[in-house]
Amino acid sequence: MEKSDKPLQEILGTALGRLEKGGYPIKSKIRLMVDPNLSFMGYAKEVGDAQHVVISSWALRSDMLDGLILHELAHIYHSERGSPSHNPKSTTALITEYAQREGLNGRETGYLVECFSHLQNVLVDDIVFEVMSEVERMQAKAFFAGWVTGDVSGYTLTDSAGLVRNAFATASLKRHGLYDEEGEMAERSSKFTKAAGSKAFSRFEAIEAFLVGADPYWSQEDFEENLTRYLDLLVGVLREKEQLEDLR
Repeated sequence: MEKSDKPLQEILGTALGRLEKGGYPIKSKIRLMVDPNLSFMGYAKEVGDAQHVVISSWALRSDMLDGLILHELAHIYHSERGSPSHNPKSTTALITEYAQREGLNGRETGYLVECFSHLQNVLVDDIVFEVMSEVERMQAKAFFAGWVTGDVSGYTLTDSAGLVRNAFATASLKRHGLYDEEGEMAERSSKFTKAAGSKAFSRFEAIEAFLVGADPYWSQEDFEENLTRYLDLLVGVLREKEQLEDLR
């Protein structure tokens, strides 16, 4: 279903203008769509000669709608400029080969793919934070705070993904000087790592540091080398949880 009401199209036009003014022009034809059945906020995909930005119905009511559209357009910008992080052929091949080499099953490979999206997103959001207003940056800070969980489930994949998601949320804010080391977000993250196992904090710190330092301008060779390093960190979390469960 395509959303054609003028206000939403105005939001798209404004977002494109802000990106162009910031030095990130989008060359593709953009179509903004609304999917009433989408369970997450939105995504971008290439369809024929156009890029579709698809958002959920409930995202229309979110304070983060403008930020969401900027975020998806920033993905398109990276795709247009040929960023290694947005070359699906090479990244899929690398992750698939890595998973096979490590003997990971389908669900474990899915965990790697999910966590790879966190790497993509921290790189993309450098653009978004650059063009955001101060009010929008504070909204984004609250948004990322909502990503952090303090509760451990006891299930390997769930808790491994939770640890990486927490690291992604804190790294996203640290990259832009918005993280409060003494705030509720930090308390929840600390609660999680304390409950997740003896090495959880060091695993968390390593992944967070990697995401804080990730470079949107890595060459293809450097990106592939660092992606492999990131996958090693992710599997380290997974293996740690499995070993703890084996001891129970």
